[in-house]
Amino acid sequence: MQIIVDLDGTLCQEMRQFSRCLAKAKPEAVKTINALYDEGNTIIIYTARTWAEYEMTIDWLKNNNVKYNQLFMGKPIGDVWLDDRAMPVENNWENIYNKLSKKKNG
Repeated sequence: MQIIVDLDGTLCQEMRQFSRCLAKAKPEAVKTINALYDEGNTIIIYTARTWAEYEMTIDWLKNNNVKYNQLFMGKPIGDVWLDDRAMPVENNWENIYNKLSKKKNG
């Protein structure tokens, strides 16, 4: 299954452009995304960050141990969208994981 996940406000706290490298990861979000990756799902991280922030974003993902297959600086098409502006993801990562597992197995 392809799972598309927003970065700012979903996997990490929302920060101003020049402070994004300091954004704190959301531990339950990273744990859930990594579990879904480990189960063989394709994890696509998307962000509205600019191309000038590409290398910094790659470093942030690596430093915060986020497992993913692709990074897009824009919003691609996928099977599932997890986005702080579309599907509420505040403190409900276990529910999200369960729903996605049922979708994949159902």
